[in-house]
Amino acid sequence: MGKHKAKRTALVSAALLLLLAGCGGNNGGNTGGNSAAAADNGAGKAASGEKAKISFWAAAVTTERNAFFEEIVKQFEQENPDIDVDYLGVPGDLAAYEQKVNVAISADQAPDVMNDFKSDLLARGVLEPLDTYYEQWADKDLINPELIASNRKLDTAEGKLYALPYSSQTWNLWVRPDWFKEAGLALPDTWDQFFDAVAKLTDKSKDRYGLSIRGGAGSANTLEMLMYAYSGITDYFTADGKATINDPLNVEFVEKYLGSYNIYTPEDDLNKGWSELAATFQSGKAGIVVHNLGSASSHEKAFGGDYTKFEAVPFPKSVKGYREHPGLMPLGLTMSKSAKNKDAVWKFMTFYLSHDINSKYGKLYGEIPANTEAAGDEWVQSVPYMKSASDLLNSQETKFSDVPYYLAGYSNVQKSVEPLIQKVMAKQLTAQEMLDQWASLLEQEKAAQ
Repeated sequence: MGKHKAKRTALVSAALLLLLAGCGGNNGGNTGGNSAAAADNGAGKAASGEKAKISFWAAAVTTERNAFFEEIVKQFEQENPDIDVDYLGVPGDLAAYEQKVNVAISADQAPDVMNDFKSDLLARGVLEPLDTYYEQWADKDLINPELIASNRKLDTAEGKLYALPYSSQTWNLWVRPDWFKEAGLALPDTWDQFFDAVAKLTDKSKDRYGLSIRGGAGSANTLEMLMYAYSGITDYFTADGKATINDPLNVEFVEKYLGSYNIYTPEDDLNKGWSELAATFQSGKAGIVVHNLGSASSHEKAFGGDYTKFEAVPFPKSVKGYREHPGLMPLGLTMSKSAKNKDAVWKFMTFYLSHDINSKYGKLYGEIPANTEAAGDEWVQSVPYMKSASDLLNSQETKFSDVPYYLAGYSNVQKSVEPLIQKVMAKQLTAQEMLDQWASLLEQEKAAQ
């Protein structure tokens, strides 16, 4: 096991070169693993005394996350002595991970298992469909069906399953409940209450602002989710392919929200990414920020677990009267088409989704486990922000927007729009002009599909 421990601690760029040099056999083999006939994929090797080898890459790992992955790999290997897992945790942001993955794919050395599912991988033919494996899996009914359906949407042609979902996250407002209590305000359940609170919580003499806006990297994603939650529009396109993002109700929201910049928000919001936004909230300079459950552990640490100082609140009800949440983002474990030992890969994927492992993963990442038994664990129900998220997703009254994750260039559109958002904040562009350009970009992607 010492050899593997050394590999698992390889979190630097040199590890990629070592891995590419040492996994030369991965680019061939039987690609028919998505059938019952794949039973000898790895099994024959085990019978002859040779271990089936698979590779697993994890994205954006921290020290804590890396320790978790090392531990589950160790446990899996102990329970499956005929399988050897080559694990690589890639630190940094997702861009760093995607760069390494692209290098590996170009060299015909794609990792057998990846935990970051993107539509472009599907479009490039890198992934193996999982339908036959999934349908034959005894525990398939334990996986949240909404997440399975969301992942199938990325295959717009056939609706095949290319990733096994492991969790879900909600978008929410992170608020300072102590500020609201001090001001005699109820936590916002309508957008009128939201904007009223943003104004009333602002006290520039104390360097306190009702809101902090993400104006830097990731701004378009946040703004998009907010405007649809406000307007209550669930479809991103009309029947004839016209984008709805520049609908008058969305324009109305953007004018109000970005119009708060430098009035009820700090001036340096113009360039803030998530880490800067979190620092603003945690240092007591903002009463409300917008993010998902992924920031929960950071807030827990910053506020010492004092829930009187931070709380996750669902997006307010739309102007149409119902609560709308962004459609669940497709995510999950993928199997590379080039994997030689597909049965062994599938065994590792289902191990990852087992009750105990999936629960530990969700607790570490601040996400709701895809395994419904794990989602019912005590820690999910006892932690306020987790229970709030679980209740939101399970409510029959929650509507979900049809976010076009399936568009190959969807994330690129968002990146293109980010400078335009800054121009609106700086009063160099109107909300209508920005959203019209955004709509045009989405329509081009839709037409090219």
